[in-house]
Amino acid sequence: MKSKTTTKFIVILAVLAFAVYLLYPTYKFSSMTQEQKDEMELNNKTEFLKLKSKVINLGLDLQGGMHVVLEVDVKRLLDNLAKNKTDDFYRILDETEAEIEISDRNFVDAFRERLSDNGINVARFYASPERRTEGDVVSYLNDQTEEAVDRSLEILRNRVDEFGVSEPIIQKQGDRRIIVELAGVTDPTRVRELIGKTALLEFKLLKDNIVNKEVAEKLHTFIISKISPEDTLIAEEEESNKDTTVTALEDIFNVDSVESEAFAAADTGGSIFEQNMFLLNPRDNETLLVPDDKFEKFKKVLELEEVKRIIEEAGANGEFIWAAKPLDAGTEQYHQLYLVSKNVELSGETITDALPRTGDPNDPSSIGKYEVSLTLNDDGARVFSRVTGANIGKRLAIILDNKVFLAPTLQVKISNGKARITGLDKMDEARDLAIVLKAGALPAPVKIIEERTVGPSLGIDSIKAGSLSAILGLALVMLFMVIYYRLSGLIADLALVLNIAFIMAVMAYFRATLTLPGIAGIILTIGMAVDANVLIFERIREEIDR
Repeated sequence: MKSKTTTKFIVILAVLAFAVYLLYPTYKFSSMTQEQKDEMELNNKTEFLKLKSKVINLGLDLQGGMHVVLEVDVKRLLDNLAKNKTDDFYRILDETEAEIEISDRNFVDAFRERLSDNGINVARFYASPERRTEGDVVSYLNDQTEEAVDRSLEILRNRVDEFGVSEPIIQKQGDRRIIVELAGVTDPTRVRELIGKTALLEFKLLKDNIVNKEVAEKLHTFIISKISPEDTLIAEEEESNKDTTVTALEDIFNVDSVESEAFAAADTGGSIFEQNMFLLNPRDNETLLVPDDKFEKFKKVLELEEVKRIIEEAGANGEFIWAAKPLDAGTEQYHQLYLVSKNVELSGETITDALPRTGDPNDPSSIGKYEVSLTLNDDGARVFSRVTGANIGKRLAIILDNKVFLAPTLQVKISNGKARITGLDKMDEARDLAIVLKAGALPAPVKIIEERTVGPSLGIDSIKAGSLSAILGLALVMLFMVIYYRLSGLIADLALVLNIAFIMAVMAYFRATLTLPGIAGIILTIGMAVDANVLIFERIREEIDR
């Protein structure tokens, strides 16, 4: 008899130890601070992901989160697909967008009707050998819109899965909207950027310093021509009373001399033209530097048709693209502007993998920074090898969503299909960039038209109240069983503890989500679990009393 009892206790202890083994990752992960989690993920990503995969996920009703409604920008999609576009095309497209915001009609049908009202056939902009009639074109545009929404849905799902949100809800609503519900989101801004980023990656060559300088001189002459002589005199008097921006840059960049010109006068009468709106970067003469206080006005200058003609007349076949981050120079801040070729040497479609990591310790400019390592497929590696081999000594701009992240000088031919995006300030930034690059670029931009953030306070109160109820109920049941049934009650209590432990362990193993009804079910389980034991024990007592 004693041997059987010992065996039972050994089995119970073994089962209990197994349950503790399954639950330990959840306890260890939940007891960490956010800093410890970040450090652990950085130092040992595999172990971090292993622990994270065994954590019991909490639902939206317990930990809060975000509810976001996204809308695919069909206007931009139709603009990208169109050919031979005119001013009437853009005007009608804008009118259609304004109408859709009020009526919520099908965008393609509304656009076709407005074109027809203006005597224009939609096939004029979208016809091809395969699509000759208006019906074929409308069917094609509707298919492209539906495909864009479906692709956006899949890409967003991949991004959210990589982001690590438990039990996300991502579903289509209507013909161009997507609903995203994310539980436990602690940084709404980061998620907003993640799901809204188009992630269009392009590699383009920078124009050489001779072309860039020629364009800069013509642009400078154009700005001067827009400022009256009276304004120039006022500006020269003001500039004589203070240090010039050029002098400051000489000190900042540690160069002996900087070629300087008087850049016209101060802003008057609401003009967008000011003096010293930009200057050539004295380091390389390949980028323009725009002071922060001139940034918004200079962007408007670049939109002028005269400026676009300046680039064309210089034979640059290029375009201006801003740097992703401003350049800090002491107390001043400047925005870098790159003149790059319009020809895309390589696009992000060739990326097979993107991994975030710390900066290369052998690269002094990467120390303390983070980067994303890119791996290209065979076609991408072949093109990248050709481009880098044929342009040694030139600079290649890495452009993401029309912002230059990096413009390194090509030193050698790169034939291994590897590339890097460096200079990122945070690991989260590198991780999010890797996610969107690996998941793919959205076929059309998406915009957030509704956003609701559910705070976790109600969930925390529910968890505390549910935990207190479960613990109190468990304690009362266990106390009753021990007092009333003695040793048999103690064994039943051990079985009850194992029952709860198994429930939590199985939930953690299968990555189930715990919601408020789930907590209620666990409490009910505590109350009902010993019911079978009570029936058995009472039946045993009846037999003994006979």
